[in-house]
Amino acid sequence: MKIVIADDDCLVAEALKTILEVNEDIEVQGLGADGREAYELYRKYKPDVLLMDIRMDGMSGLTAGKQI
Repeated sequence: MKIVIADDDCLVAEALKTILEVNEDIEVQGLGADGREAYELYRKYKPDVLLMDIRMDGMSGLTAGKQI
């Protein structure tokens, strides 16, 4: 399973990545820090799952979700 994570708290994003990648079937393809990066990573990787914070500086996760 391919996953992209977007969160403006880098500790949260890295912790999620570490936890998820314990499972051999999961690959975190990218980490983003705002909605714009989430949108770009989604377009680039076409992940199976996008884990995204809804409150981020710049473009929010809600706005990015609408664009995706």
